[in-house]
Amino acid sequence: MSHPTGQQTAARNKDNYLKAKAAFNDRDIDRCVSYYAPDHRIRSREVGPGREHIRQFLASLHDSWAELRIVVEQAVAEDDWVMGRCTTTAIHARPVMGVPPTNRLIQATFWDLHRFNDGGQIVETWNLMDSLAILQQLGLMPPPR
Repeated sequence: MSHPTGQQTAARNKDNYLKAKAAFNDRDIDRCVSYYAPDHRIRSREVGPGREHIRQFLASLHDSWAELRIVVEQAVAEDDWVMGRCTTTAIHARPVMGVPPTNRLIQATFWDLHRFNDGGQIVETWNLMDSLAILQQLGLMPPPR
């Protein structure tokens, strides 16, 4: 039995990363979560292991933001790692951070880093969101000068 090369593994992981984002955009949380390992860990905040944490996080995003979409602008893969730079857009149609709905389009960038296991599932995730852009668009922070 031959083992995949580093390039093959990276390509598979990148493909799975893109499929997970597509499932998220389709609001198919079950399909999206299937790309995460049962013992998945979110490393950018303190939560326990398991898919239930990523499921709650992803579902809460759709609950908070109407018409939420992720566009993967770049995805770079190397061995077990995939890093993405994404743009999100959503309609502020529900109260967020105490701000009543404005029905305006909100846009922000985020970066995520994922480590994959040998089976091509995500085992660890780090996220970094441009929260300042969101706060400014909600009117909670002054815009840049």
